[in-house]
Amino acid sequence: MRLIFAFLYFVGAMLYSYPVRLIHHLKYKDKKTEHDANFYSLKKIARKMLKLLGVKIDIQGCTIYDEPVVYIGNHRSNFDSLIMIAIMEKPLIFIGKSEIKKFPFIGKWFRDIGCLFLERDDIKKSIEVINQGIQRIENGYSVVIFPEGRRTKEDSVEEFKPGSFKMAFKANARIVPVSFYNSEECYERFHSFRPANVSIRIGEIVNPKALELNNTVQMAKYVHTVIAQIYEEQRIHYSMH
Repeated sequence: MRLIFAFLYFVGAMLYSYPVRLIHHLKYKDKKTEHDANFYSLKKIARKMLKLLGVKIDIQGCTIYDEPVVYIGNHRSNFDSLIMIAIMEKPLIFIGKSEIKKFPFIGKWFRDIGCLFLERDDIKKSIEVINQGIQRIENGYSVVIFPEGRRTKEDSVEEFKPGSFKMAFKANARIVPVSFYNSEECYERFHSFRPANVSIRIGEIVNPKALELNNTVQMAKYVHTVIAQIYEEQRIHYSMH
């Protein structure tokens, strides 16, 4: 019954959202303002969907920043993006794989909040996306990146790809580490939608310049160490409960 309600709400919300986004498009001349308005609409849907699916989120850390930041997180589930939208107080966008554009409803929504999509097999287009991402940050957008490059099934944090830190490095943006624990229980663990208790830990903001992280390799190693340590603390905590 839970899934039926969630499905009906999702379909209804998607149908309702199209005219809302059209109104935003006609109302706002500034693209970022339009993207932000769409984000807040999607945020309401995300929160309701998670509630209907029985996903309970334990959050520790700061969920609002007065500057554009780059959120760096480990990647456990397709629900990670939905959870980020639901818990963060201010608009954000994702840098994702081009395949996301093909997902029904989701691809359109992500485009409408300003997300960018990497063409991994096309270096020229990837460089263009990175430059667009830098411009987004400079224009006030906060960006979410999952630098493992894929969802991991291991009970650990995989190595981060240094290339994922190019935007933060070139835009001189500060980094917010985010550790997801147990989000795969929402779907991936059993390949079915299930109620889940998800832990989100948001670490202290990282200033690469102050820490003298002078290239993307150093940034990747440092932030990986931070998130891996937080993840291990989450794992120990939940194994004891």
